[in-house]
Amino acid sequence: GLLICPVIFITVGIFWQHVRPARMVFVDKYCIHQTDPELKSAGIRGMAGFLKHSDRLVVLWSESYLTRLWCSYELASWIHLGKTKVRFVPVGFAVLTASMTAALWAQSVLSTVFGAVMGQVSLKIGLLFLLMACLAVTVFARRHVHELSKLKSQLSSFSVEKTHCFCCDVGHVHPVTGEAMLCDRVM
Repeated sequence: GLLICPVIFITVGIFWQHVRPARMVFVDKYCIHQTDPELKSAGIRGMAGFLKHSDRLVVLWSESYLTRLWCSYELASWIHLGKTKVRFVPVGFAVLTASMTAALWAQSVLSTVFGAVMGQVSLKIGLLFLLMACLAVTVFARRHVHELSKLKSQLSSFSVEKTHCFCCDVGHVHPVTGEAMLCDRVM
């Protein structure tokens, strides 16, 4: 039982795409060139086409999302196209999910390994470990709810003038190469 669950989990993770119908995903950070100005400009001009042919927008939201120019542009373009299906998924949710999975798996391993050797002591240790894991998950869940309340606040007070872009933040000079950068706000 100890090895079967992780094997099934990994197998489903690897082969699930062959079971479900294929879906195309556009990840702006990876689909739009980040260093070549001409390719970046072409990618940004083409973003509306990607959005137009999409049926939903999933935003991996962090507190800085609505402060970044291109994230705001993408969301505004989506709304301008008359689309309404937007799902905001706080990045912290991944931490919550991973911590729950790790805690349950670790508790299972501990009770399996030490259960046969230590009997009742193992049961008490396992329950104590499970209680600590539940407390940790509670902390992450509270943080998740707090992040969602920040999202509502940010959406209600959003202003494109308050957004930042990398080029303006570094004074339009690339920090590594020292070359002049085009302003993203002009693009």
